[in-house]
Amino acid sequence: MSKKKIIGVEAPLEDYSPVVYKSLMRVIKKGDMSCKLFRIRKKNKARRARFNKFTLYNSDHVKKLDLLVVFSPYATSHNAIKICRKSRTPLLYLESGFLPKSVLCDIKGFWGDSDLCSSMGDELKKISDDECLKWSNEYRKHLISNNSSKRKQPNDHPEINEPFVFLPMQYMDDQSVLRFGNVTYGRFMKLVARFCHENKIKLIIKKHPHAYRKEKKAVNNLIKILSKKFKNTITVSDGSIHWFCQNCIFMAGMNTGAIVDGLINKTITTHCGQSIFMNSGAVIHDNDVEMGLGRAFEVSKDRSQFDKINICQSKLLYYLYNNYLLLEDDPFSSAKTNEEKIRNQINKVI
Repeated sequence: MSKKKIIGVEAPLEDYSPVVYKSLMRVIKKGDMSCKLFRIRKKNKARRARFNKFTLYNSDHVKKLDLLVVFSPYATSHNAIKICRKSRTPLLYLESGFLPKSVLCDIKGFWGDSDLCSSMGDELKKISDDECLKWSNEYRKHLISNNSSKRKQPNDHPEINEPFVFLPMQYMDDQSVLRFGNVTYGRFMKLVARFCHENKIKLIIKKHPHAYRKEKKAVNNLIKILSKKFKNTITVSDGSIHWFCQNCIFMAGMNTGAIVDGLINKTITTHCGQSIFMNSGAVIHDNDVEMGLGRAFEVSKDRSQFDKINICQSKLLYYLYNNYLLLEDDPFSSAKTNEEKIRNQINKVI
């Protein structure tokens, strides 16, 4: 009789996402595996204090596991990735997803660590146009009509009566930038601002939520310096991301999750660095930031060039919802259940 596989699970996952937690527990039970609950962070926030009763994991615990499941594994509050790599224990990565009430789930990690970084284009080729175009357009209408995005959006929007490039800021100290960006975020913003200044286009910046808390001083200083250098170019504004995406010439992105808002609104979007979007055909990827901006500007002048990109955007939106993201709410009946998506990832290593 074969020995049961042992799955270690970060106990507060039950609080982070109750729906995903229940789906994971069903996968473990149906797969005849056993589960051990651990505490990953030395100290949980007050609202999760009840999870402090669980054993704080260490390398000895992890060595005995066949898989460890962690929410927000790239966080600096723990060293799950390092311990798993050292002990050669697979790690199932979970993180807040790109779509409303969704969770990323990948056995290899996110951004450049995911296998989809190189294979997304091949995955999208498996999806027929007929299969996804009608679905994607109906899903787009649902999200836009409800002003729904990954984060709660303001219901209003600014009065902007001139052409503009839209830059939704990333958290500058996020791992997506530090590990998987190809330039510093300050350098990226400078290149975008210079491009807009030289082409006499407004640059509208929507700050990341962390810019009002964790990075307030750094972000304000950066914008002040750029505004002084590129006079009459930059405007910091807020409003529904759907409005910005629909009304901009194009979106300037590094490897931001806001690219998915671009998919929803059929927005021309630039990309640099590493992420699962880079080889999808749904973005204008170029690690030469200025070249990428120039290409996006050309596409904006000839929308016929955008037709192929638009089909890839629809396929990518379909793929994320139906094949990849775990859904806490499923108003459009995902082709695969959360359990199937979790099992597909676990089966790659167990």
